[in-house]
Amino acid sequence: MLDKIKTIADLLRQSSYTVVMTGAGVSTESGIPDFRSPGSGLWTVVNPELFTIQGFKANPGAFYRAGIPFFRQIEKAQPNATHTVLAELERRGLVRAVITQNVDGLHQKGGSRQVLEIHGSLCSASCMHCDYRVPIETITEDVEEGLLPPLCVECGEPLKPDVVLFGEPLSPDYRQALDEAQKATLVLVIGSSLQVSPANQLPSLCENLVIINRTPTFYDEKAQVTINEDTARVMELILEELDKNN
Repeated sequence: MLDKIKTIADLLRQSSYTVVMTGAGVSTESGIPDFRSPGSGLWTVVNPELFTIQGFKANPGAFYRAGIPFFRQIEKAQPNATHTVLAELERRGLVRAVITQNVDGLHQKGGSRQVLEIHGSLCSASCMHCDYRVPIETITEDVEEGLLPPLCVECGEPLKPDVVLFGEPLSPDYRQALDEAQKATLVLVIGSSLQVSPANQLPSLCENLVIINRTPTFYDEKAQVTINEDTARVMELILEELDKNN
């Protein structure tokens, strides 16, 4: 694996515009479950129908009863080495943007500034009727006090977390993510199985591709380098390799 680490470090040095795309595998090492892993993925313990926009509108109380344990995990989670290394690479000018499928805000907590959240964010919630917005902590407090669903104080309608549910369009960040991927001379995919469309189309917009993910993806044959390991240790090794020539 060390030869691959050296190659990735060289690609980062040579690239004039590197964009990173991250998925759930980045956050699992912060204690946040992914969606599809057998026995631990979110869709193995809750009904994904509740997380459609139709399911939310039909029964927002059931949505919150199923989702609030997951929301609390995200509130408590802290960035891991993948998040902090990416922030350091941005600081050095080696990464221009992070496109993330995650909704946990850990990239920002870890220090990244240019973050595009194409599936929205669980850091806040909004009223679908009047756009009144509150921090997610307000939502969890309301739920703990027995208010299901939490309601907008302006109009009384249910508040919805600012995440993209099934059946909704991607966030406005997706258009900018397309632009970033098209400008990129290197795309580094970290912790994503690349199974979710249309986000999985982004890597195809760049000729130079690196994939770091615990399991294989259907893009592996296109990638210049593929490493099937947990992401945090790999990112630490990449930073150590970059530091050797500093």
